[in-house]
Amino acid sequence: MSMLEQQVNALMRLCTAEKESEKAKIREELRRLIVSRAALSAPDPEYLVRQLLLELGSPDHLLGHPYVVEAVLLVLHDQMYINNITFGLYPQLAAKFDTTAARVERAIRHLVEVTWARGDWDVLEHYFGNTISPDRGKPTNGEFIARLTNIIRQKLKKAA
Repeated sequence: MSMLEQQVNALMRLCTAEKESEKAKIREELRRLIVSRAALSAPDPEYLVRQLLLELGSPDHLLGHPYVVEAVLLVLHDQMYINNITFGLYPQLAAKFDTTAARVERAIRHLVEVTWARGDWDVLEHYFGNTISPDRGKPTNGEFIARLTNIIRQKLKKAA
């Protein structure tokens, strides 16, 4: 039975219930159904980041892939990280992945380079457009993470 059918059935039972204790139980059941449906329909930010990276043509076998995913999630939760990448974000990622900040920086830079070299140009142009300097060709790690974060933030707002 679908979630909507369960909710309708609970509402019908609530309308026909005679005892107050029975109504309270049905109300609680209905509340749980509504909360679980809301949890199911809320988009998962990590899933959205991974989908976006795949859409851009970013290879998911590269070491920088999980670093970028985690970086975007950290920036989504605390905007401070985007203004303090070298001494805030990289060390935080390094601690989580048991490596050094320099290795994290290099792995993300490599991911950006490979994405720019092999990625889908139409999608890259769609998402990045004129947000990066055409003289350099590819965004910096900070620009890349900031742009991905803004795209995910927009997708989450649209879904809400």
